Amino acid sequence: DMITVDTDQICNAIKLSYNDARVVLEPAGALGVAGMKKYVEENGITGQTMVAITSGANMDFDRLRFVSERADGSERSLAVTIPEKPGAFRALYNLIWPRNVTEFSYRFETEQR
Repeated sequence: DMITVDTDQICNAIKLSYNDARVVLEPAGALGVAGMKKYVEENGITGQTMVAITSGANMDFDRLRFVSERADGSERSLAVTIPEKPGAFRALYNLIWPRNVTEFSYRFETEQR
């Protein structure tokens, strides 16, 4: 069978490998873990020993932040337009709460755009 995985699943496999064995895999090295995890979930496999071949340690420190942010799917990116007036961000946050806002990028817009 051919299994395809996305970036978030690869990041999750890196996190799982670290949590389980304290091994930091590079993204290419985590493909086997990500694919195996997806295969097990899609086919309802339980009670079996599964093995994934991993490789590499080509992971730099700057890439770890990206991996960490994408690993568990608990964070989401939103692009919204809010009015440029006092209290607008607070009103937006009231819609998001109780979730945390961990990063906020703002572009000031003029009439000229």
